[in-house]
Amino acid sequence: MEFEEQEELQPRRSNIAIYPKWAVLGFSIVFSTVIGSILLMLNLRAIGNKRAGYIVLFFGIAYKAITVFLLRLVIPPPKANATMQEILSNPKLIYYSLAVDLLGAAILAEYFFKKYIPNSNDYGRKGIGVPLLVIFGLTMILGLLLQSLAAK
Repeated sequence: MEFEEQEELQPRRSNIAIYPKWAVLGFSIVFSTVIGSILLMLNLRAIGNKRAGYIVLFFGIAYKAITVFLLRLVIPPPKANATMQEILSNPKLIYYSLAVDLLGAAILAEYFFKKYIPNSNDYGRKGIGVPLLVIFGLTMILGLLLQSLAAK
């Protein structure tokens, strides 16, 4: 009888929805390891592991900062008033950035996700619509803000 009562007090894993591993991997590659680490942090908070969530978030931010620093050492930054087209015309920058994001995504998905959420099939699945809308909304706002600042 006591066992049944304790079981009812704890939420069932299938009632908790998390972002799937492929979402963490995809967001890390397409957007940034910081975005992927935020998704994984939200997963860990949902399952009640806040400490691990902070570790993953710290990793994502630190990884991005270190890789940006190292990329600036390997690939000299363009002139101060370079246009976006001039920056993106450097194939080395694009390839190295993609390689770094792939490595960060792999670390998040294959190390952290497996370490802290070994039985991910026990949980429900969250859709990726809300994170996509948030990212595109922030991108639009930042784009408009930068455009208005450039016009002045």
